[in-house]
Amino acid sequence: MLSYDDAASAALLPRAQPYQQVEMPLWEPPESAQAAADRLASDVARWCRKAAVEPLPLAAVPGTNDRERSQLAALGGMARAMAREAGVETTSRALPAEVRKWLLEGPEPPWELVTRLLAHVDSSVDPLASIYERIVAGHRRRQLGTFFTAPSVLEYIKAILDASLPTTPSTVVDPGAGVGAFTTAALKWWPNARVHSIDVNLVTLGLLAVRPKGLKGADGKDSQPRLRIRQQDFLVWLTQRWPSEGRPRLILGNPPYTRHQQLSSGIKARAQDACADLAPGMRAGLSTYFLAAGLRSLGPQDSLCLLIPYNWIEADYGRPIRNHLWKAVNRRVELHLFSNQEGIFPGAQVGAMVVFVGPRTKREEPMTIHHVAGNLTDGFAASTSRALTRTGMPPSAFHSGSWNNDSSSRSYRRASEIPLGELAHVRRGVATGANRFFLRNFSERQKINPDLTIRAISKLRDVSSNVLDLEAHETLSKAGISCWLLALTEASSNDPAVASLLEEGVRNGIHERYLCKTRSSWYVLEKIVAPDLLIGPMGKQGFRIVSNSVGAIPTNTLYGMRMRRNGNTEADAGRLAEWMASEEGQEALRMRARRHGDGLLKLEPGSLATVLIPRHVAES
Repeated sequence: MLSYDDAASAALLPRAQPYQQVEMPLWEPPESAQAAADRLASDVARWCRKAAVEPLPLAAVPGTNDRERSQLAALGGMARAMAREAGVETTSRALPAEVRKWLLEGPEPPWELVTRLLAHVDSSVDPLASIYERIVAGHRRRQLGTFFTAPSVLEYIKAILDASLPTTPSTVVDPGAGVGAFTTAALKWWPNARVHSIDVNLVTLGLLAVRPKGLKGADGKDSQPRLRIRQQDFLVWLTQRWPSEGRPRLILGNPPYTRHQQLSSGIKARAQDACADLAPGMRAGLSTYFLAAGLRSLGPQDSLCLLIPYNWIEADYGRPIRNHLWKAVNRRVELHLFSNQEGIFPGAQVGAMVVFVGPRTKREEPMTIHHVAGNLTDGFAASTSRALTRTGMPPSAFHSGSWNNDSSSRSYRRASEIPLGELAHVRRGVATGANRFFLRNFSERQKINPDLTIRAISKLRDVSSNVLDLEAHETLSKAGISCWLLALTEASSNDPAVASLLEEGVRNGIHERYLCKTRSSWYVLEKIVAPDLLIGPMGKQGFRIVSNSVGAIPTNTLYGMRMRRNGNTEADAGRLAEWMASEEGQEALRMRARRHGDGLLKLEPGSLATVLIPRHVAES
C-alpha cells in the first residue's frame, strides 16, 4: 500500500503515453569563425541602427553617409562597454581626444551583445573589422581606403619578415592602422618594440584602442604601455615624429587604398611635398605616396614592409619609386605579387602586393620578385621566384616581361623593336566622374548649344567596325547612344540652357561626386588631344583596336594612343593598328596584361607603353 507521500509523488509522475517516433534534429557542423563573425557583426550593426543617435560629423569619417555615421556614433558605446567589461582603460590622455569623446558619448548597449563580442574578439576572424565592413558600404570605404587584412595574409608577411629582417625592430609604425591587424601582430611578434598606430579614422582607432586580448604580447603581458595611438596623417607624422624614434625602425602595414580621383588637389600637393624627390605622378593613389615617403625616410638600419596595390610597378607615375629601388643596390628588395583571383581585399577593385625593403648592407643585395599562390582560407606561398642583378638602366616597368638580365637579348630587342611608348603617347581617356551627366545623346545635345559638346566614345562595342569615322559616329548618335561630351567653361554657365542643366546636376548631387568636387568648377572637364587609336583595356582573349579618324574624345573606360612622330600620322596609325590587331600583336598585348580570376585580361597604360613594336611597323 502506498503511503500518502508515495501517492502524492506518484501523482506527479507523467502518465504513460503511446509510442511515438520522435524526429531528431539533423546534425549540423560547428559554425565557422567567418560565419560567427558575420552573424555577430549583423547583430551589432542592427543594434547600432536601432539606437538612432545623432550622426558623427562628416569630417570624422569622410565618404560615409548620415545613416552610416549614426551607426558609427552608436558603436562608440559598444566599444566603451567592451573596454569596461575587459578592464581596458579608455580615459587615458594617451588616447586622441576625439577618440575619447566618441567612446564617452555612445549609448549603452545590451550586456549580452557585449559579452558575445568579447568572446569573439580574439578569434581567427576579426569581428571588429567585420562590424565596420557591415556598417560602412564598400564603395564608401574607398575615400579613406579602409580595407582590412586577413590573418592568412599576415602569416605570409610574417614569413617574409622572419626570413629577411636581420634584426628585431625597436620601433614599428603602422600607417593607416585601421582596427589594428598589423598593430596587434607587431605587439606579439616583437615584445620589446614600441608600436605606433596611425590613422585619421577615429572609429577604427577607437576599436583598436579597446581590444582586450589583442594587445597582449607573446609573453602574455599587457602591451598597452608600448602602444602609441595617433589620430594623424601618416605623411605629417613621418616628418614630425619619425626622426626621434628609436632605431632600428620598421614601417609595417596596409596603407589606405584611396585612389587618386578621391584625393583633393590640396592633399596631393602635401603628399608631393612629403615625398620630395621620390614624389610619384599626380595619378598615384594614397598608398603609393605612403610608399614613396616611407622609402625616402628610411635610415641605414631601417626597413619597410607594406601591403599595397601593385599598379605603381608599371604605371608611369611610379617611375621615381622604381628608379630609386633599382639604384638602392645595398638594400634587399622583395616584391610579392598576389593575383587578382585571390581576392586579398574584396571590393577594393585592385590587385595587391607586398613590398619589402631591408636595411642597408655593405654588399650588393638582389631584387627578387615572387608570384604568390594560395587563398585566404588555406594560406599563401610563393609559387615562382626570380632574383635580379640591378645593373644598367632600370627597366621601364617592374614585371617579368621587362626583367631580362641577358644583355644580348636586350641588345637584340633594341635593334629590332621599339616600345610603344616611344612611338605613341598612351593615356586614359577623360575621367568625368559622372558619365551619365557629362555624356549626352543627340536629343539632349539639341537642348543646349551644340557647340558646347564634342564627339566622344565610351564603349568600343558600340562601334561596328574597326574605324570610328564621321559616318560611324553619326550612326551612334542617331541610335540614341550618349556620344557627345559636354565641353563647358565657367563662362558657359551664363547660358540659360546650361544653367538649367547645371542646376539639374546639383539637384542630383553630381557636384559632390569625388572627381567633380575636386575641380575648381565641378562641370569643367580636363581637355585632352584626341588620340589616333583607341583600345579597350579589358578582354577575354584579346584587345579591340579602333582607328579614331573622327577625333572622338574617349572617356577613362578606354585608352588612347596618339602618334608622336610628325608626318603621315594616319598611315603610321593605320600600320600600328593593323599590327596590334594581328595575332602577333595580340600576343604581345596579352604578355603585358594581368589575368583576373574570371579569366579577364586587363592592360594598364604603363604596361601598354612597354609593348614592343617591330621597327618595320614603326618606321615604314
